[in-house]
Amino acid sequence: MPASFLVRLHVIGTSWVALGLLTLCVPTVVCADEADPVFDVPALLATPLRPKILKRHVGEGIITEEVQFHSEQDGNQDVLIFAYFSYPEGQKQLPAYIWNPGGLGQASPAYTQAGARRGYATLCIDFPQPGYRSTGGYPINSGLILEGDPRQAPIYHGAVALLKAVSYLESREEVDRDRIGMAGSSWGGFFTTLMVGIDSRLKVGSCLYGTGSLELGNAWWDGNSRNGRTPPTPADRERWRVTLDPAARLARRKTPIAWFTGTNDQFYFLSGVMRTYELAAGPKRLTLVPNWDHALPQRLHDESIFAWLDEHLKGIKTLPTVSALSVQNEGNHLIARWWVADEVESADLIASFGESGNWRGRYWHTFPATIENGECRAELPAATLPCFVSGSVVSKTGLRSSTPLLRVEAKELGITATVAVPSYDGCSLWGGFEEPQIAYLDRHTKGGQTRWNPKLSADAKEGEQSAILPVGDTLLPPILSTATVPHRLTAWLKAAEPVEIALFLGGKEQPFRIGTEWTEIALDHTPAISPLGETTVVLRVPATANVLIDAIRFQPR
Repeated sequence: MPASFLVRLHVIGTSWVALGLLTLCVPTVVCADEADPVFDVPALLATPLRPKILKRHVGEGIITEEVQFHSEQDGNQDVLIFAYFSYPEGQKQLPAYIWNPGGLGQASPAYTQAGARRGYATLCIDFPQPGYRSTGGYPINSGLILEGDPRQAPIYHGAVALLKAVSYLESREEVDRDRIGMAGSSWGGFFTTLMVGIDSRLKVGSCLYGTGSLELGNAWWDGNSRNGRTPPTPADRERWRVTLDPAARLARRKTPIAWFTGTNDQFYFLSGVMRTYELAAGPKRLTLVPNWDHALPQRLHDESIFAWLDEHLKGIKTLPTVSALSVQNEGNHLIARWWVADEVESADLIASFGESGNWRGRYWHTFPATIENGECRAELPAATLPCFVSGSVVSKTGLRSSTPLLRVEAKELGITATVAVPSYDGCSLWGGFEEPQIAYLDRHTKGGQTRWNPKLSADAKEGEQSAILPVGDTLLPPILSTATVPHRLTAWLKAAEPVEIALFLGGKEQPFRIGTEWTEIALDHTPAISPLGETTVVLRVPATANVLIDAIRFQPR
């Protein structure tokens, strides 16, 4: 292993500012020697905690308590926080963490008991949202709201509640106050990232999906969760960046933090993930899973969070450590190299072609890599379009660590390409409706997304099964592509009786006559550049029709 490895761990291959929706070259406002512009942490922590144990349950060696503590006095309103707290029976001075659920859903003993079974004291709060057991009634997960004083924004009150949640853990004899961390999923990852920057008492943060640097693009301002709101102005985005954005304070913290996410997350765009990773000043880890949206494969979802907590709260290391990535012209071939410090099972290079943007709709190629003496090596096909690449390694236990993205242009490295993008199928993860593809759809449905998860038929054009199209309009699962490149959509359909269906793609309606034998349909489309870059396909089946579909593909021409 080269002597420069330890240095290379901290090298970011490119400035991520150029990859966002707007250019923000101003450094992060909150510096180590400045008071926080929004959160007066000493004053917030000085308010009374007034902790109470409301109920207590013992089962299978785990104690679970319903607890309450005081968060803040907001005008005439006394904000009280309800939470579950679980820990192994009879143990003290345990490592501890706070779990922030996806969607900021209500606290559940299932969350805290899962941590207790792994040897942690675990706390999960009801955020002070409308209809929850905590008081306050702030619409925290309704979007990125910042109007007037940031201290009146709903997100502010959620952060104050988490500050006092750390204080609650510190007050318990079961907890080692020097080993307290935080973890969360989606909105919970958002708040975990935010709190690592705000609260110096936290020793680690572990995030599924949620991130910061949301001024570069996010679902609430630029995507499908806009709810009719007008996108904010550049000045609004900048104000958000320096007040409530989760990444704003990471440059002044050495707290270890990790993000585990799919490359195509529809809520937290990859531009924000990478900028947030770049800003973090302490030990950090990144896991990128290609062509996954707001979900991860089961093992990565269940184990990655705990792997990072275990490393920094228990001293047990299982996540591999990788260096930054480099790509060079070697004998007129694009060769990517990165280094791994641990024993791993495999390595791969992911690459997505096209300019920045289209973060949900981009297709990511995966190319196998070799590993020799800690050096990972893969060849990247040359293309006329620029591309973003990341190297990953997979441990023997299935955990994945990735390098930050690097932007590569073949022509800048002296290679003349003849194709815009290597060939692929943008429906390959689900379009054949075989068991692994249905499992992929099922994981995303369990992630809380609205996605067609079809009923199946053993009458298949290819493989073992096809999908049954319901009567009416069916929105197909996300179709991945490369913006500005012409593509062709193809599919095979079959009906019990001849029928005419309609296909909607790119704002156009195209009718197709389907017979009683498998019939191929085809339609051309060139995806445009947009924040999400979605290619939306809807199929309309008339009433009483019985239609099967199989072998859906979307390929560059």
